[in-house]
Amino acid sequence: MSLLIAFLTDFGQADPFVGVMKGVILSRYFQARMVDVTHHVPPQDVRTGAFYLMSAAPYFPEDTLFICIVDPGVGSERRILWARTASHQFLAPDNGLLSWLDHRQRLQEVREVTNRRLFLDRVSTTFHGRDVFAPVAAELARGLPPADLGARIHQIKRLPFPEPRRYAGRILGAVLSVDRFGNAITNIPVSTVPARAVFYFKDKNLGPLKLHYTAVPSGRPLAVAGSSGFAELSVRNGSFVETYGLTPGDPVEAKFR
Repeated sequence: MSLLIAFLTDFGQADPFVGVMKGVILSRYFQARMVDVTHHVPPQDVRTGAFYLMSAAPYFPEDTLFICIVDPGVGSERRILWARTASHQFLAPDNGLLSWLDHRQRLQEVREVTNRRLFLDRVSTTFHGRDVFAPVAAELARGLPPADLGARIHQIKRLPFPEPRRYAGRILGAVLSVDRFGNAITNIPVSTVPARAVFYFKDKNLGPLKLHYTAVPSGRPLAVAGSSGFAELSVRNGSFVETYGLTPGDPVEAKFR
C-alpha cells in the first residue's frame, strides 16, 4: 500500500493553496491517499508548528508521509528536507519545524531535497508547497527511493525545546502554545508533576492538577492534564488566554513541599 500523505501547514483554508497542492499530487499519482492534520498553524509560527507536529505524528499509522509547511523563508537559501523516524516520513523546510520530533520519535535519517527533476517545471519563489513539496510527495507515494531525493545530511536547524526547570519544591515551566478554546499548553509533562503540586500563573493559585474540566465550577480556572501529555491551564467553559492575557513563553510554576 502507498504512503498516506498528511498535511500540516499555516495556509488556512480560505485560499486555494491546499487544494492546489492536492491537485498537483493527484495529477502525478491519482491513487494518492491524503488527510489533513491542520492548516491552521498561526501564520509563520514555526514554534507552534513544531509543537503540533510533535503532538500529532505519533497517532498516525506507519508509512505516513507528513508534508509540513510553515515556511516564512520560502524562496530563500533555506533547505528543503526529507526525514524519517522508525515509523514516519517528513517533508519540511529546514527552519526548526522538525526539531521537536525527537521528544516523541527520533529522527533516523535526513536528506536535503535537491533533485530538481522531481519538481514542477517552473518553481515559484513563493509557493514551494505546490512546486516542490507536492510533486516530491507524489513521487515518494508512488515508491520513489528516498536516496533519489538528494544527499544525506547530519545537521539541521533546531529550535531548542524549552525544557522546564526543576528546583527544590517547584517546577518552573512556560506556555508552549495556545489552542482555539483558549487553553494554554505548558511544557510541564504531566508525568513529572507530584500529586501535591499546586500550579500558579502570575500569582494566581490554580490548585493541584485536575484530570478533567468538570473538577471545578463553570468559569473557574484550573490546571488540567492535557491530551498532549503536558499540563494545560484552562477555564471551564471559558478561555484562559482571554481571561488572563497570556502569550506563549509566559512562565508557569508548580510548587510542592
